[in-house]
Amino acid sequence: MTTLKKQYELIKSSREVVLNYCETIRSEDLTKQIENFNKNSICYLLLHIANTYIFWLKRFAENEGMKYFKVENAKDVNDIRKAFDEVNIIVENFLNKHTDFSTPIEGEIFWLKKNMTYTVLELFTHVITHEFHHKGQIMTMSRILGCTPPDADVIRF
Repeated sequence: MTTLKKQYELIKSSREVVLNYCETIRSEDLTKQIENFNKNSICYLLLHIANTYIFWLKRFAENEGMKYFKVENAKDVNDIRKAFDEVNIIVENFLNKHTDFSTPIEGEIFWLKKNMTYTVLELFTHVITHEFHHKGQIMTMSRILGCTPPDADVIRF
Protein backbone atom coordinates (compact mmCIF):
# COMPACT_ATOMS: atom_id res chain seq x y z
CA MET A 1 0.00 0.00 0.00
CA THR A 2 3.03 2.24 0.30
CA THR A 3 2.86 2.71 -3.47
CA LEU A 4 -0.66 4.15 -3.33
CA LYS A 5 0.30 6.42 -0.45
CA LYS A 6 3.29 7.72 -2.40
CA GLN A 7 1.08 8.16 -5.45
CA TYR A 8 -1.41 10.17 -3.41
CA GLU A 9 1.41 12.46 -2.25
CA LEU A 10 2.05 13.24 -5.93
CA ILE A 11 -1.63 13.95 -6.42
CA LYS A 12 -1.70 16.31 -3.45
CA SER A 13 1.33 18.14 -4.86
CA SER A 14 -0.43 18.59 -8.19
CA ARG A 15 -3.61 19.68 -6.42
CA GLU A 16 -1.64 22.27 -4.47
CA VAL A 17 -0.49 23.82 -7.75
CA VAL A 18 -4.13 24.05 -8.84
CA LEU A 19 -5.26 25.58 -5.53
CA ASN A 20 -2.40 28.08 -5.52
CA TYR A 21 -3.35 29.04 -9.06
CA CYS A 22 -7.01 29.40 -8.08
CA GLU A 23 -5.95 31.92 -5.44
CA THR A 24 -4.83 34.18 -8.31
CA ILE A 25 -8.21 34.01 -10.06
CA ARG A 26 -10.78 36.66 -9.16
CA SER A 27 -13.34 35.27 -6.71
CA GLU A 28 -16.23 36.14 -9.01
CA ASP A 29 -14.54 34.09 -11.76
CA LEU A 30 -14.13 31.09 -9.47
CA THR A 31 -17.88 30.94 -9.07
CA LYS A 32 -18.81 32.05 -12.58
CA GLN A 33 -20.89 29.48 -14.42
CA ILE A 34 -19.28 28.50 -17.71
CA GLU A 35 -21.80 27.73 -20.45
CA ASN A 36 -19.68 25.07 -22.19
CA PHE A 37 -19.27 23.16 -18.92
CA ASN A 38 -22.93 22.58 -18.10
CA LYS A 39 -23.00 25.99 -16.42
CA ASN A 40 -20.64 24.70 -13.73
CA SER A 41 -17.96 26.84 -12.13
CA ILE A 42 -14.37 26.17 -11.14
CA CYS A 43 -15.47 26.18 -7.50
CA TYR A 44 -18.21 23.67 -8.26
CA LEU A 45 -15.79 21.28 -9.98
CA LEU A 46 -13.25 21.46 -7.15
CA LEU A 47 -15.93 20.56 -4.62
CA HIS A 48 -17.31 17.90 -6.96
CA ILE A 49 -13.85 16.30 -6.93
CA ALA A 50 -13.84 16.36 -3.11
CA ASN A 51 -17.37 14.95 -2.97
CA THR A 52 -16.39 12.09 -5.27
CA TYR A 53 -13.67 11.04 -2.83
CA ILE A 54 -16.25 11.19 -0.05
CA PHE A 55 -18.74 9.06 -1.93
CA TRP A 56 -16.41 6.29 -3.08
CA LEU A 57 -13.95 6.05 -0.18
CA LYS A 58 -16.28 6.86 2.71
CA ARG A 59 -19.90 6.22 1.82
CA PHE A 60 -19.42 3.34 -0.64
CA ALA A 61 -16.32 1.65 0.84
CA GLU A 62 -17.07 2.21 4.52
CA ASN A 63 -20.85 2.53 4.43
CA GLU A 64 -20.48 5.70 6.48
CA GLY A 65 -22.50 8.81 5.88
CA MET A 66 -20.80 12.15 5.56
CA LYS A 67 -22.06 15.49 4.44
CA TYR A 68 -21.06 16.62 1.00
CA PHE A 69 -19.49 20.00 0.36
CA LYS A 70 -21.78 22.64 -1.12
CA VAL A 71 -20.68 25.41 -3.45
CA GLU A 72 -22.73 27.99 -1.61
CA ASN A 73 -20.68 27.29 1.54
CA ALA A 74 -17.34 27.90 -0.21
CA LYS A 75 -16.49 31.57 0.09
CA ASP A 76 -12.92 31.32 -1.20
CA VAL A 77 -10.04 28.96 -1.95
CA ASN A 78 -9.37 28.52 1.78
CA ASP A 79 -12.78 26.86 2.13
CA ILE A 80 -11.89 24.55 -0.75
CA ARG A 81 -8.56 23.75 0.92
CA LYS A 82 -10.45 22.79 4.08
CA ALA A 83 -12.59 20.42 2.03
CA PHE A 84 -9.47 18.76 0.66
CA ASP A 85 -7.97 18.57 4.16
CA GLU A 86 -10.95 16.38 5.02
CA VAL A 87 -10.50 14.40 1.80
CA ASN A 88 -6.85 13.77 2.71
CA ILE A 89 -7.94 12.24 6.01
CA ILE A 90 -10.49 10.05 4.23
CA VAL A 91 -7.84 8.83 1.76
CA GLU A 92 -5.33 8.19 4.54
CA ASN A 93 -7.89 6.18 6.53
CA PHE A 94 -8.96 4.24 3.43
CA LEU A 95 -5.39 3.31 2.51
CA ASN A 96 -4.51 2.42 6.11
CA LYS A 97 -7.54 0.16 6.44
CA HIS A 98 -7.39 -1.52 3.04
CA THR A 99 -3.84 -2.76 2.67
CA ASP A 100 -4.34 -5.23 -0.18
CA PHE A 101 -4.91 -3.80 -3.69
CA SER A 102 -7.10 -6.73 -4.68
CA THR A 103 -9.48 -6.72 -1.72
CA PRO A 104 -13.05 -6.56 -3.00
CA ILE A 105 -15.30 -3.95 -1.41
CA GLU A 106 -19.04 -4.14 -1.80
CA GLY A 107 -21.14 -1.04 -1.42
CA GLU A 108 -24.34 0.56 -2.52
CA ILE A 109 -24.68 2.82 -5.53
CA PHE A 110 -27.66 4.68 -4.11
CA TRP A 111 -28.78 6.28 -7.37
CA LEU A 112 -28.92 2.82 -8.99
CA LYS A 113 -30.41 1.22 -5.87
CA LYS A 114 -28.02 -1.69 -6.15
CA ASN A 115 -24.84 -3.03 -4.66
CA MET A 116 -21.63 -3.30 -6.64
CA THR A 117 -18.20 -4.70 -5.86
CA TYR A 118 -14.88 -3.04 -6.71
CA THR A 119 -11.34 -3.67 -5.53
CA VAL A 120 -9.33 -1.24 -3.44
CA LEU A 121 -7.21 -0.49 -6.50
CA GLU A 122 -10.26 0.16 -8.69
CA LEU A 123 -11.77 2.58 -6.17
CA PHE A 124 -8.53 4.45 -5.60
CA THR A 125 -7.78 4.62 -9.32
CA HIS A 126 -11.27 5.91 -10.02
CA VAL A 127 -11.10 8.82 -7.59
CA ILE A 128 -7.65 9.98 -8.66
CA THR A 129 -8.31 9.75 -12.39
CA HIS A 130 -11.62 11.52 -11.81
CA GLU A 131 -9.73 14.33 -10.10
CA PHE A 132 -7.32 14.70 -13.01
CA HIS A 133 -10.14 14.64 -15.55
CA HIS A 134 -11.82 17.59 -13.83
CA LYS A 135 -8.51 19.33 -13.19
CA GLY A 136 -8.07 19.49 -16.96
CA GLN A 137 -11.53 20.96 -17.28
CA ILE A 138 -10.70 23.55 -14.61
CA MET A 139 -7.60 24.62 -16.54
CA THR A 140 -9.69 24.97 -19.72
CA MET A 141 -12.37 26.91 -17.85
CA SER A 142 -9.75 29.32 -16.55
CA ARG A 143 -8.50 29.89 -20.11
CA ILE A 144 -12.06 30.73 -21.15
CA LEU A 145 -12.03 33.30 -18.35
CA GLY A 146 -8.84 34.84 -19.78
CA CYS A 147 -6.31 33.33 -17.38
CA THR A 148 -3.16 31.34 -18.18
CA PRO A 149 -3.03 28.15 -16.11
CA PRO A 150 0.18 26.62 -14.81
CA ASP A 151 1.53 23.17 -15.52
CA ALA A 152 -0.29 21.16 -12.86
CA ASP A 153 0.68 17.65 -13.94
CA VAL A 154 2.38 15.29 -11.52
CA ILE A 155 5.58 15.78 -13.55
CA ARG A 156 6.03 19.51 -14.04
CA PHE A 157 8.60 21.45 -16.07
